[in-house]
Amino acid sequence: MAPEIEGLMIPISKAVDIWAYGIVLYKLAVAYFPTSVFNYKYTDGPLPFYPRDWKYFHPDLKDLIQKCVRMNPADRLTSAQILEHNWIK
Repeated sequence: MAPEIEGLMIPISKAVDIWAYGIVLYKLAVAYFPTSVFNYKYTDGPLPFYPRDWKYFHPDLKDLIQKCVRMNPADRLTSAQILEHNWIK
């Protein structure tokens, strides 16, 4: 769940879907959610990217995920920006 929904900090926008997209990409890559790692919570800071799990993936995938799950919804990529990201191209 995107942080702005959990705390109901701001009105819900399309940025919620971008957050979900980033989390789904993360899970598709390593087969677990970030919250499955040592009681990690999204409010704890950057997502855990353990080298042993991410060493075979292109760095652009990690970059895309990080830009989709920024805490501030206004800072997340838009769907148009995602389509222009290096990993998608």
